[in-house]
Amino acid sequence: MKLSRREFLKLSGMAATALTASGCTVIGREMAKGQLPDTLTAPIPLQNAPTSAPAAGLPTMRVDPIWRFLNRAGYGPRPGDLERGRALGLAALVEEQLHPEQLDDAAADTILSNLVYYHKPIDQIVTLEPQDLLPELGLSVYIRALYSSRQLYEAMVEFWSDHFNIYLRKAQFMVALKMVDDREVIRPHALGSFRELLFASAQSPAMLVYLDNVSNEKGQPNENYARELLELHTLGVHGGYSQQDVQEVARILTGWGVTRRGRNQGQFQFYPERHDDGAKTVLGHQFPAGQGEQDVWQLLELLVTHPATATFIATKLVRRFVADEPPPDLVQQVAQTYQQTNGDIKAMLRIIFLSDAFATAPVKLKRPFTFMISALRALHADLRQFRRVNPWLERMGQPLFQWSAPDGYPDVSTAWVNNLLPRWNFALALTTGQLRGVTTSLERILNAGRTQDVPTALNLLAGLTLGRPLTADELPLFNRYVGPTQINDRLAHTRLAEAAALLLASPAFQWM
Repeated sequence: MKLSRREFLKLSGMAATALTASGCTVIGREMAKGQLPDTLTAPIPLQNAPTSAPAAGLPTMRVDPIWRFLNRAGYGPRPGDLERGRALGLAALVEEQLHPEQLDDAAADTILSNLVYYHKPIDQIVTLEPQDLLPELGLSVYIRALYSSRQLYEAMVEFWSDHFNIYLRKAQFMVALKMVDDREVIRPHALGSFRELLFASAQSPAMLVYLDNVSNEKGQPNENYARELLELHTLGVHGGYSQQDVQEVARILTGWGVTRRGRNQGQFQFYPERHDDGAKTVLGHQFPAGQGEQDVWQLLELLVTHPATATFIATKLVRRFVADEPPPDLVQQVAQTYQQTNGDIKAMLRIIFLSDAFATAPVKLKRPFTFMISALRALHADLRQFRRVNPWLERMGQPLFQWSAPDGYPDVSTAWVNNLLPRWNFALALTTGQLRGVTTSLERILNAGRTQDVPTALNLLAGLTLGRPLTADELPLFNRYVGPTQINDRLAHTRLAEAAALLLASPAFQWM
């Protein structure tokens, strides 16, 4: 982000006087505010834009590939992102997002430097009360999704957090374990290789506690983690394994646990005395007796290289980013890329986002968290108290890390389409200033757009929310609603705010 001399001096002055952690948050928010372009214009509609493929019961829409990428591979564009993406071109934009380490993320990083517990080792937080830790875990998710320039990375963090789902209410100390899982398992490998991610998850105390492997011992096997490792993490329910395979995997995982007390409390630990060291057979592969923890490494290598795993991961990625009914040809292509690259996540995503199937796919309904963050981003909102908006996310049906089943929140539109009223109410509360803890930049946006009349203002808002101006049928309806008022009238601002809510609640915003 480039700063003018005045902005630099302003931030320098703030830094000199706000030397506390909260001061870092103030500076980070000012940096985020400064990301609003000085000049905004309604985007020009693309000529010959493709139409989304038809699907039963779903609307068809013109598809701007940059707009679709910004909405599906992240949490929606902030003002100016669409224009910047069009200037780069889709291939360059995809490549940029595949290398998040090269993107400036100073605003989000500065805000999150205020966190007290999130970065501490597990032994220092595992005994703390969940209500002390939960705000920081939630804040880290909201702030990164809202302010980060590394949008694809954050979207993949959410994807893998669903794939390796962990339910926070499983145990009192689960919030602390999930904090560590987030920063040491999911985030380091979200755009890395599936092999490294699977191996890290298999040693995650949060996962081992959630799926009961801490009670999986020789002579008293617990099959919970074994079953989900096969069904949900690797092979898939149709991956060709049997109940006998589940039982043998459970034997392999005996003694694979977590330290419960002492200075290493909450850390991964292998207990040889609890391990079933006899010979085992999984998917026709022999595991000799006496291998100890080598059993688990051999198992994970078998699973991560299995063709069924390649297909299962490819299917889930294509379902998330392309269509509820994944196109078989694209799934096969992504699965082949998985096998050829040893599970390289970037390589698979590159295939997906540059495919014709992605460009012309049927529309998908935004999941609640994506809808909420994309609305905030579209209006350049500042989120000061995430706990004020968290109840809205609960009403929409997707509270953070609260899906009790191990399969994670659903990726298909049918799971969310029957609960749209909370979204409409959220949009109205957001745009009309009734959402406590959030401030929008509607007036700054209108000023940046140099709006002189109501139609210009409406088209600017449509550009930010829909990626296009209002159509010849839409503009008169919105114009009539706002009324024949001057752009600077108080009534005009009120009606424009309500018009923005209508745009956010519209199918064109929610179906991406």
